[in-house]
Amino acid sequence: MEGAVYTLPETIHHECTVNTSIKTCGQKLDIGTQVVTWTDSGGLPCPNPRGRQGFTQHPPALNDAPTREPEAYKIRNTTRAYEELKQRVHQLVLHYDACYCSHHCHQVLKDSSFLGSHFYLDLDGTLYQTCDLYWKTNTGPGDDGRGNDRAVHVEIANLGPEALVKDAELYQIKQDQYRVINGQWELALPGKFRDTLRTPGFKARPARTFGERGYFSRTINGKTIRMWDFTEEQYQSLIQLCLGIHRLLPKIKLRIPFSKKLQRIPLDRIDNFSSFSGILGHSHIQKGTRKGIHSKYDPGSAFDWGRLKKAIENQERVA
Repeated sequence: MEGAVYTLPETIHHECTVNTSIKTCGQKLDIGTQVVTWTDSGGLPCPNPRGRQGFTQHPPALNDAPTREPEAYKIRNTTRAYEELKQRVHQLVLHYDACYCSHHCHQVLKDSSFLGSHFYLDLDGTLYQTCDLYWKTNTGPGDDGRGNDRAVHVEIANLGPEALVKDAELYQIKQDQYRVINGQWELALPGKFRDTLRTPGFKARPARTFGERGYFSRTINGKTIRMWDFTEEQYQSLIQLCLGIHRLLPKIKLRIPFSKKLQRIPLDRIDNFSSFSGILGHSHIQKGTRKGIHSKYDPGSAFDWGRLKKAIENQERVA
């Protein structure tokens, strides 16, 4: 609920049937929402992890392609690794994955030779942690080409512009992928993807809609982006993840970009994209001004930045 105060459990970890903890470098933190880690049954291991430049607790050869076998990615000293991570990683970057669901996203990244993400956030709010946060995942280089070394990434399941026939480039769709069913907008999720959701019978409905058309439309980094909103379950889990990541990695501050001049949250790339410490979108760090790096627009026109801002500000007030 917008404006609600979200809190984390006082203990770092507790035993329960459903895992609710994220982990890194031997640390576990209960964030109060379902998490499936890469070591759990049904987990989705990162297909292409890398070593972060300048980190010392792994062989430097792991910093570069090609991807090695999973057993190659070992951390020498987890205590030192955690200290490096806390001191040098200062951004949590949010993405829409342009996929039907997290399993679809995982398959897309597996088909790449280098892409990955630390987290997937599925339609029903399930979080998948794909690897130890010590490792780098290549999904947001930023306009300086160094964005992945300083960041943790989360791919949030949402087709984005691919849900509209007039905007779809990746998929050969014949009709818009959201339809009004019993008076509510709903994603028409193909059976092969619907069966991967961990919540049986889940209906993927946008948390908000815009007028009769349903989708939101705004210009981001020079391109008009039309998309339906994320689900209520995704917002709830994302807020918990943001609070938890801040506790594990305090340099990722509980703040998002805000323009004092415009008195609003910007959607375009920000000037201090490399030094900003906090939670931001792919579009905030990457406009495509560097050769070989494309302009980005996620988490897109529908993402409710105001809700996230209010939630984390409320948490800071009660901390």
